[in-house]
Amino acid sequence: MPRSTLRLLAAALLLGVLVPAGAEEAPDAPDAPTRWYTFAWPLDGAAEDRVPRGGTTEGPAVTPAPEPAPAWQALQEPGLSARERDRMAILALAGEYRTTFDFLETVTYVPDLEPARPYQSWATEYVFVVEDRPEFISLQHVLVMRFVEDGEVRGPFVQKHWRQDWRHEADKALVYLGDGRWEVQAREPEPGTWTQTVHQVDDTPRYAATGRWSHEGGFSAWEAERAWRPLPRRERTVRDDYDVMASRHRVSITPGGWVHEQDNLKLVLDEEGRPDPEAPYLSREQGVA
Repeated sequence: MPRSTLRLLAAALLLGVLVPAGAEEAPDAPDAPTRWYTFAWPLDGAAEDRVPRGGTTEGPAVTPAPEPAPAWQALQEPGLSARERDRMAILALAGEYRTTFDFLETVTYVPDLEPARPYQSWATEYVFVVEDRPEFISLQHVLVMRFVEDGEVRGPFVQKHWRQDWRHEADKALVYLGDGRWEVQAREPEPGTWTQTVHQVDDTPRYAATGRWSHEGGFSAWEAERAWRPLPRRERTVRDDYDVMASRHRVSITPGGWVHEQDNLKLVLDEEGRPDPEAPYLSREQGVA
């Protein structure tokens, strides 16, 4: 067999596109899940072990607003100062959204550790500007949900969700130390940075991180340093084998909304609250909201 043909067959095998000789590609199975994970999920194991945990409710269809959104269009205006463009990007996070939350372990660092089941949920969410000052912006998230039960739409059900506070060139930051302990640490203000502090539904801290906005060619995104945070509720209710989530964040403004990406390392601490010297990290998780 020619070497070029072997290469094509190898590539096809890796992509999972080979079919038996003389057979046609089978149509999608009628009971196939509506969502598939496309990378780093085990190919072995029982199918039921791959079903994401998380949301189980069904809501009515929603009508998306036309794109591009006015807030995204305003970001493209020429002549804005760097700080004002940053502010407009943060204010563009406000609005009414159909929201999804997806988390998937992509890498494990401990022998024989099985990747955790992925997490998937969704909601309709309103984000309100509750404070807007030149150096500070606060945004409150509120879930406004309707559920389909027995063919009927019930709701709306309104629930306070998380809050995000943005401070320009902050001279202090909230730092998580592990074991439920937080500390406000003084820092030298870094020119051009924004510190995002996120609070849970009860206004207790969730995490804080500092980063910079970049704007070029219709692209606006904030990327943060890696920072410690407590386990989120979706993890602490099912996991007790690690202590801290060490996360990096990217928030990108899109023509129709925004995307929050997380790169999370699951970190084990020793008795003195420092990364375990033998095996500090269990796994890496990617999150997209």
